[in-house]
Amino acid sequence: MKEKMKAAVLYGLGDIRSEWVDIPQLGEDEILIKVKYCGICGSDVPRSMVTGARKYPLILGHEFSGTIMEIGKNSGYLKTGARVVVAPLVPCGKCRHCKASHYGLCDDYNIIGTGSDGAFAEYVKVPNNHVLPIDDRLDFETATGTEPASIGYHGLQKAAIQPGDAVVVIGCGPIGQLTLQWAKIFGATTVIAVDIFEDKLTLAKELGADITVNAKENNMIDKVRTYTEGGADVVAETAGSVITQQQAILAARKKGQVIFLGITHQGLALNKEAMDHIMRGEITIKGSWNSYTSPYPGQAWQSTLKHMGEGDIQFKPMISRLIGVDDLGRYLKKMADGTLTHNKVLVSF
Repeated sequence: MKEKMKAAVLYGLGDIRSEWVDIPQLGEDEILIKVKYCGICGSDVPRSMVTGARKYPLILGHEFSGTIMEIGKNSGYLKTGARVVVAPLVPCGKCRHCKASHYGLCDDYNIIGTGSDGAFAEYVKVPNNHVLPIDDRLDFETATGTEPASIGYHGLQKAAIQPGDAVVVIGCGPIGQLTLQWAKIFGATTVIAVDIFEDKLTLAKELGADITVNAKENNMIDKVRTYTEGGADVVAETAGSVITQQQAILAARKKGQVIFLGITHQGLALNKEAMDHIMRGEITIKGSWNSYTSPYPGQAWQSTLKHMGEGDIQFKPMISRLIGVDDLGRYLKKMADGTLTHNKVLVSF
């Protein structure tokens, strides 16, 4: 096998260089993956262009599919050539949360592509117990969406949706588009998708939303209350905005549930109306983080692969662009400054 590979290497804020680097050398418990596709996560944008990374130089990329190229000494149960996806979170295994099998809450975790080199490269090495074979029915592009899809599952699982429930998903980016599909699988009778961009609402409808609401053109809370006769049973907030977080609370019915999946990196100062609704309506608010449980990586990952293989979870309609590794820096800059219209962008190898 050749000794060099093409990779997009982050050297500092806004400094991404496509260059030839050494192919990773494996330890006994590691697997070398030949990357097929790697998705650009929303978190990759600030990490590369705004807030900075945990270390430099660094190869980003944690949403990926590929094939096994090389196997470490202690990984004999896996076979070269196998088609796989990889769970990127590496928990410490020692903290109280890991010992309770709440791996996503680990106090000292690493993520492949944030604390160690990731998959915006031709090859990436990963721990052997993080590799999941994919069904022959599942194409590589769809499989690349396994990690973000598992986040939607993990969030909605907390709500224990019942048949007949009305579910609102606020924010129709990739996580929202996947979450609304899970809402249908979990048994929601009515799924309402909310966003401010009409193209995203159109896609949400294609992916299974029963009703769409453009929050820029309508009073979203009034619309939801009208459609649901008082409020939704479950509201999933995936936009990561303080505005939509308050809207999520007010869109829930009395005794309803609100799940926060989006990240704001800001505080939330509740207005009088929202606080009153929480108290008088006995609203339950839950946070959701990552998707990892026992046995690692957990039910969210296994369910995602199953439903993707059966065609219940669609990812390919969400892919707006396939780009090469040489284009990654330019695209991340455009995504950061808001000059690129996109949904899900995959780097293709």
